[in-house]
Amino acid sequence: MISSLRHVALMVPDLRVAEAFYMRAFDMDIIGREAMRNDGLWYTLPFDKGWDDAVAGGIDLDMVALRKGSFVLALFRGNPVYGQIYALGLVMPAEEIVRIRARLEKDTTITEEGPAHLAFIDPYQITWQISVPGNEFRTSGDFADRWLKL
Repeated sequence: MISSLRHVALMVPDLRVAEAFYMRAFDMDIIGREAMRNDGLWYTLPFDKGWDDAVAGGIDLDMVALRKGSFVLALFRGNPVYGQIYALGLVMPAEEIVRIRARLEKDTTITEEGPAHLAFIDPYQITWQISVPGNEFRTSGDFADRWLKL
């Protein structure tokens, strides 16, 4: 049983323009901007810094997270494949997460796993990110204390 939809992630060709559009169109708030570094991990731009600070620091941002109520829209820099979603975030009880993990094929790519969450890539290259109720969306830098250096 799925409790609710946590977030939707979309690929957009111009991240800064898309951020401005969705913030304006849906009256959303910015909750984080991130860049993937050479170590393959995501780092969050400090909350008191903006696009101009990132550009001045030579940082190309790769993701923006926007929120309206409990819904999060994550925007990723890239060329969209029209008709396909990049990632879906779901909320469900821990027991159901365990059942889903058990039903996955052995060759399924698991990107994150723990008692309260599971993330995997399906055969259609859609990333599914599932967690228990009560875990709010947070940027990688926020929950793992990885911040972009300016």
